[in-house]
Amino acid sequence: MKVKGPATVDDLLQMPKDGYKYELVDGEIVASPAGMYHSEVAVNIAVLLSNFVRKHAVGKVYGMDVGIHLPSDNVRSPDVTFVRTEKLPGGKSPVSYGELVPDLVVEVLSPNDRMREMADKIGEYVENGVPLVWVVDPAQATVTVYRSLTDTQRLSSGDTLSGEPVLPGFSCRVSEFFE
Repeated sequence: MKVKGPATVDDLLQMPKDGYKYELVDGEIVASPAGMYHSEVAVNIAVLLSNFVRKHAVGKVYGMDVGIHLPSDNVRSPDVTFVRTEKLPGGKSPVSYGELVPDLVVEVLSPNDRMREMADKIGEYVENGVPLVWVVDPAQATVTVYRSLTDTQRLSSGDTLSGEPVLPGFSCRVSEFFE
């Protein structure tokens, strides 16, 4: 699909269902395919979070095909997203893109990810008010936790990851993401 001029949310909605993950970034539609191990790690994280969230009835967990329309006007598709119930209209998931700020976003690095693009994405999440960002590196078996651009923590596979303050009571070994 060729888009003349800056792309819009409507253009993004018209993208084909072809296995690529599409995002609207600064008026441009960007596609990024993910590999199988990337997907496996993202699903592991989504399952761990979803089990906790369902048990405690605190919100919803979304997979990598979700579109989050941020206040920056970009539409991002984090690999895993958590949103507290009170942020959802009527406590329910919107039919289209979520026009809200998630409580937690998780990005799983792929071998073809460019660090500059990932840094821009992390900065955008934090600047738009996302209180907790996890960047998961399957190659290094690490998770870097961002609570702000200056409050970061890198955890290794033997460390315990906490969902505080966004998901009080949630914790798991980092290695569980890669099992």
